[in-house]
Amino acid sequence: MEQKRNRFRIAGLLWPLVLVLVACGEQPSQKAEPVSRPVKLFTVGEVHRGQTLRFPGSVSAVKQSEMAFEVSGRIVDMPVTEGDLVKKGAILAKLDPRDYEAERARARAERNAARADFNRYNQAYKSKAVTPQQLDIARRALEVAEAGLQQADKAVEDTLLRAPFPGRIARKLVEDYANVQAKQPVLILQSDGALEMKVNIPESDWVGYRPVESAADIEEGLDIKVVISSLPDRPIPARITAFSSKADPVTRTFEVTVGFEPPEAVSVSPGMTGHVAYTPPLESAQDELLVPAGAVVATAESAPFVWLFDQASGTVTDRPVEIGKLSDNSVQVLSGLEKGDRIAISGVHSLTEGFPVHPLED
Repeated sequence: MEQKRNRFRIAGLLWPLVLVLVACGEQPSQKAEPVSRPVKLFTVGEVHRGQTLRFPGSVSAVKQSEMAFEVSGRIVDMPVTEGDLVKKGAILAKLDPRDYEAERARARAERNAARADFNRYNQAYKSKAVTPQQLDIARRALEVAEAGLQQADKAVEDTLLRAPFPGRIARKLVEDYANVQAKQPVLILQSDGALEMKVNIPESDWVGYRPVESAADIEEGLDIKVVISSLPDRPIPARITAFSSKADPVTRTFEVTVGFEPPEAVSVSPGMTGHVAYTPPLESAQDELLVPAGAVVATAESAPFVWLFDQASGTVTDRPVEIGKLSDNSVQVLSGLEKGDRIAISGVHSLTEGFPVHPLED
């Protein structure tokens, strides 16, 4: 009897809990509202204000020559050391000239003998003692002897290695008193002062610029800087001095050379790495609107569109656009946007119509 009363007591306690659960189950479920997501925004028409193109390269001298003798021999003197500044015409190295001087003496003697023979034949021809053909043979022998002497003179002169332009000795490639062959580089001479950097421009960037006849026709005032890797906070003004008109068949890039004057307070030397930074002028954005290529979304069933940000509602709306030329990091918008519009450029593939977003602060 007591157990029966306990069962009724437990049932009485559980019954209100069952009613509460049933009542909760009958209430309609509420859908969770989407949470505003931070996205990076881009203001249309301001692409050129912050866009800077960067092309890696290395510093080199405007003039550089691997100096070599025109003749072979043993070096007997090299009066310069690495880092020395030299003037044009300065002697950089000397070969033992004795063999070449002896050859010159022999060539001079042959020339003198040929000249004496020609003079005798010439006198004899005037007396009609020899034929014109014999005189011509003597003349040709003299000319050959004179050419041999000139060649011997040049060989002696070539035992002296002279600087073809003023510059600095960058490196010595052989030891003192070494035996060297003709055309074998013995040292590297670089021009001092003005430097340059060669960079490769992708054809997608190259095609957007006005063609010119030469580097001299490129307008002045372009925002071109050379940035040395070890001096990132010291951009150096530069100018385009040369460019290739044919793309590399492998990389499909165009080589551009920019020249610059290194700052006086720092030491910038050939071989240093860095990049050329170019900021296109604002005028180039007057007739076209460029947006980051990653902002444009397109599916197989729809035309290209971007997510337009509405400041008042804090949401995004898809805006169809007509696109034009495409570069590595930007695309031209022909219609659908106006200057001042703000579009999402991050997380664009996960946004939906009317999705709440807020600007992501850098």
